[in-house]
Amino acid sequence: MASRTRDAAPTTQASYAYDALRRDIISGQLAGGERIRQAEWAESLQISITPVREAIRRLEQDGLVVSTAHRGTTVLGLTLDRAEEIYAMRFRVEPLQIARAMGKMTEADALRARTLCDEMGSLSDVIEFTELNEQFHRITMAYDDSWTSHVVTLLAAAASPYVSRSLQLDPRQIEASNAQHYAMLEAFIDQDEELATKIELEHLRSTLVILRKHFT
Repeated sequence: MASRTRDAAPTTQASYAYDALRRDIISGQLAGGERIRQAEWAESLQISITPVREAIRRLEQDGLVVSTAHRGTTVLGLTLDRAEEIYAMRFRVEPLQIARAMGKMTEADALRARTLCDEMGSLSDVIEFTELNEQFHRITMAYDDSWTSHVVTLLAAAASPYVSRSLQLDPRQIEASNAQHYAMLEAFIDQDEELATKIELEHLRSTLVILRKHFT
């Protein structure tokens, strides 16, 4: 594993390790079943092993890796059963978060969300799109310290590799997905809970449709 150079200083070394590992998992560079060797990653990232361990704990909480006594840490593979489970829960809890988010969007939030939509519209790189997509939803969904937000963010993190995979399988989905982003943003600005919920559920369903075609 080649050493890596930091593009920018993150808040902590653990965050740096987490971002690097998560990006490789979401992109598919770390495949399902592949072991994450902590010492090699520490050497590659030019940090000690302790922040790598902390990063792995966060990835376990995200549902992206699993650690066992005998095998160490491995990347969870993508399966249709797991996708169906994740999205079944998202269909139920995200409308609750949308209801909580109504009326919370500020002018600054709306401007930032629109800027993200514009940036996504010029992208063809799936991983960059996925990262901006996550930022967009953090703004529009107005995550807070509630249990609803906590569950929604956990499910969104677990879904990230599936979102990325669906865009790799059908690149046309990038444009369609971003069109939904613009429509969703307008619904939040207008405080139209029913429309925002409808668009978000269609947004989720479109990813699942692609995955079902691929896995079957």
